[in-house]
Amino acid sequence: MASESDQHAISSRKALKVAVSALCLEVGFQTAEESVIETLTEMLESFLMELGRSTQAFAELAGRTEGIMTDVIMALIEMGQNIHALPGHAKRPNKTVFLPPAHSAPHPNIKMLQTGDRREHPSHIPDYLPPFPDPHTYIKTSTKKAPMSEYQMIREKAASQKRDVERALTRFIAKTGETQSLFRDDTTTYPLIAVKPMPLPYLNALLPKDQDLDSQDQPETMAVKKRKRAPEQSEAIGENPQGVDADSIDNPYLRPMKIAKYKKRLK
Repeated sequence: MASESDQHAISSRKALKVAVSALCLEVGFQTAEESVIETLTEMLESFLMELGRSTQAFAELAGRTEGIMTDVIMALIEMGQNIHALPGHAKRPNKTVFLPPAHSAPHPNIKMLQTGDRREHPSHIPDYLPPFPDPHTYIKTSTKKAPMSEYQMIREKAASQKRDVERALTRFIAKTGETQSLFRDDTTTYPLIAVKPMPLPYLNALLPKDQDLDSQDQPETMAVKKRKRAPEQSEAIGENPQGVDADSIDNPYLRPMKIAKYKKRLK
């Protein structure tokens, strides 16, 4: 699908081709080949483009953004054209007048999926600039669901997750271990986890295996470490579990006990 600029270029090219054909008829030509008309149209288009470029350059040189008639005359003089012959050419008697091109119906725009309302241009942005895109392309939108905060829904979800986990674990054990069936002929329908017979089932209650033995041995190991503490370390802390300075206690009965040092006598 051609854009708006391409359609404008095509219509301008057709108008130049009609003008070249009219000039050929004024000179006296009855017929012309298509390639000749295309060549003359290309030359006229190049001439007009160079004239417009020079006019814009003279306008910018004078500090203007749009060209005026003076800029066009200066551009024609620079290109070496005779500007005095222009009034006589405009008032020639056998001038061909052709109707302007009719307005063609605009092509319908392709309907595209649009999300939200598009933002209009502010006052400082011209209207000929393309419009803003859809808001979802430059505005942050959350794509995740809001967390559930209702108590009933949370309980239902937790119960369903627990039920699914139990069901999956039961199926896994049934597939990997021994199973029993409700029907003798069909062993795949309604499999049940086989119960392992035990001669003395009460031993599991009397001999528990899930106790933490390390936590039970911790007080004994701490006592052994305390007995093996070096004398210098005992003196440094003063055998005070709370870390209180012994000299700061006025009551002598509340002061911690200090172990005296024994020095070996030399024989």
